Amino acid sequence: MQPDQLIVRFTDNGFGVTAHIHGPDTPSDRDTTGPGRRYPHVTRPLAQRGLETGVEFGADDYVVVAGLPDGTWLTISPQPEYGRPEVPGFPDAWLVTRDDPDDPEVFEVVYDSTPNGPNARNGGSVPELLAAVDEQLDSLGVPSRDQVQAVRTGAESALHRAGFVPIVRVHETHHRLPAAMVDPVERQAAVTRAADYLRAGGYVVAGPANLVNPGRTQALPPSRSLAQVTEAIAGAGHTRDAVEALSELTAPGDGALDRVVGVLQETASWWEGLGGASDPHYAARLRYIATMAEGYVQEVRAMRGDLADRHTAHPSLARPAVQSPVSGFDARVLAALSTSSASARTLTGHPAEAVPASPAGHGRSAGPRR
Repeated sequence: MQPDQLIVRFTDNGFGVTAHIHGPDTPSDRDTTGPGRRYPHVTRPLAQRGLETGVEFGADDYVVVAGLPDGTWLTISPQPEYGRPEVPGFPDAWLVTRDDPDDPEVFEVVYDSTPNGPNARNGGSVPELLAAVDEQLDSLGVPSRDQVQAVRTGAESALHRAGFVPIVRVHETHHRLPAAMVDPVERQAAVTRAADYLRAGGYVVAGPANLVNPGRTQALPPSRSLAQVTEAIAGAGHTRDAVEALSELTAPGDGALDRVVGVLQETASWWEGLGGASDPHYAARLRYIATMAEGYVQEVRAMRGDLADRHTAHPSLARPAVQSPVSGFDARVLAALSTSSASARTLTGHPAEAVPASPAGHGRSAGPRR
């Protein structure tokens, strides 16, 4: 899977700017509605490998189909007619075939767990089905789930470094600008920076044209040493400056903290192969430390999100600066933001500072009701 297979779409809903990452591995409404509600446990693992999947009505029943990079198609057919009545979505057997619609000579049976098939002992087992499908996909050079996730993580890192805050929910993950960033000019600058970082990585960007400033020189993601990060945070006059520097550590995937965890895990694997009697103990201990560190990384990342939402000057380090007006921002919107749920609860669960009210002379008064 390549970065250009993902689209990062920016949206301004009037209360803030959000960014959603769309791609083949993005959960679809088809997984939970219509025919797709029967087989999400089959379609999602395929989508996680970057494949376009769907559920169609075949000769006798609904089947799962997935397009492969070489132009062939994988068809996963439930076989409910054998043995006990079918449990919805979990038939008694599976038949998986690969074919080319344009070449009748290209056809092979990938998996067959019907009573007379070579995989009959597996019956309706979904793990065995997916293991066989994964083996076939590996042989065709389809990217692994880790490779696909790495591409998505690259987009998340670009948004993170541009100042966006990740929001993780049960069925959805998206990013948004800090809750207290209400200045339209500042928002446009942040979205423009994010779009630049994403395009530099090969990702596709979409959204309203007014969210991006076309006149700015294209920016590239910064790269700082830890000493420079320390210096930048020590002299930060605004939370956005501290967040920008801290993001060098907390960016998902390629941030310094995630890289440290990766080094520990790789060291554990290397140490385990030394062959000494005590080496498995050292390897296990390193993996334990890496797991603990990973938990702390998640906590620091969430704290960075809380700091981003504060979006305020440091009382003792702030330097005089010309503030951009919030012209064009309805006072009712500012009032709603100042009492929004985002200002009452943070990513880490700690009480948040309220979004500061707009200066009286900067807001545009609401028009008369109609």
